[in-house]
Amino acid sequence: MMHNVGSMILTNGVQITQTFLGMSGALLAIQFCSFAEKRKGKVSFLYVPFAILYRYVRLTPVYAFVILLHATWLLKLQTGPLWRWGAETEQIFCRRNWWTNLLYINNYVHADEPCVQQGWYLGAEFQIFIIALIVLVTIVKIPRAKVPILGLVLIAAYIIPALFIYYQKLEGTFVVTLEAQRYILWYDKFYLHAYIPTHINFGNYIQGVLTGVIYNELQKRSINLAQSKVFRVVWYLTFAIIPLSMLPSYMFYVNDFPTPSVWMAAYFALSKNLYGIGVGIVILGCIYGVNGVVKRMLNYPFFEPLGRLAYGAYLVHPFVMRYMFVSVRGPVHYSDLLTLSLVFGATVMSCLMALVLCLLIELPTTALQNHIFGSFKEQKSNHVDPETVTNGNINPGFEGKKSEL
Repeated sequence: MMHNVGSMILTNGVQITQTFLGMSGALLAIQFCSFAEKRKGKVSFLYVPFAILYRYVRLTPVYAFVILLHATWLLKLQTGPLWRWGAETEQIFCRRNWWTNLLYINNYVHADEPCVQQGWYLGAEFQIFIIALIVLVTIVKIPRAKVPILGLVLIAAYIIPALFIYYQKLEGTFVVTLEAQRYILWYDKFYLHAYIPTHINFGNYIQGVLTGVIYNELQKRSINLAQSKVFRVVWYLTFAIIPLSMLPSYMFYVNDFPTPSVWMAAYFALSKNLYGIGVGIVILGCIYGVNGVVKRMLNYPFFEPLGRLAYGAYLVHPFVMRYMFVSVRGPVHYSDLLTLSLVFGATVMSCLMALVLCLLIELPTTALQNHIFGSFKEQKSNHVDPETVTNGNINPGFEGKKSEL
């Protein structure tokens, strides 16, 4: 029974990606609302292209270097019976489709020939960032329409994925098949249509934005959720409900339901987006310190350098894993101990490579970025720094700002 329950959770574990979308949306909304209040609501739509450009300059240099690495030196770094299969294809895709990554449209254009496959997230998140920013500026400029606008956007986030799932005749969850894994999901219709598109992942980012807006309203009213017994109970229950919510999706692996299906389309949208509600509750509880131990852990100084390395580690970890796993020259008999050691080794190597990228590319380009944008930015205390939201991770700069909120 435990094996079956574990399988049910693991097979739907891809939902964990939605956590980072929810965090990104919440951080964007919190920082933007703070910025708008200091400007007394005087935020122009001209801020949108400025923030987009700032974010593009922040994310792209390291991303472009990793793409260049995959397109040139990757194939030459190792040899072996599997290496050519694992590296040459990546090299060809990057030489052919690198421009889709740099335009952040790679989750739609040539998505079946991915360069830096994990970059689909950057494409989806960048696109949703633009939409969310426009929504936030709109509700600040038209405060009376805040609830209707957020309500309509949220309804769209539930309806649009359901419609796509129905008309594309897909299952009620993202089903990972053995055949799809054979080609690393390149040509899998579930991956291309039910996992990486922006319209599929839009909901949890917007619910993250809603979390940030709610936090801003609670701050205005001096409401501390940590003092609410009801919220504390809900917060603790959420940690049990989130993994349990993944169990029903296992039925799509053991049954072949006819498609298209209204109930499966509805289940897909609800299960995916309800996860984001749980993420929002967890975020609010962490901000208010519902659990003192968790709050102290999240604010531990050890996480500050890791926060700076998170983006680089995210970009290079598949490169490290490919180097470790695809370069083997004989049969490998995996055990729990070997698996743990490989995971730990890949994590350490990814962080070390991220440190090199941070020192050689990220920090210099960030300094140059601040110099270029310096004349256009307000004083530091009044500025919304789009850098505080990168790939769903809380970077060190946010920790200090969070304590002021």
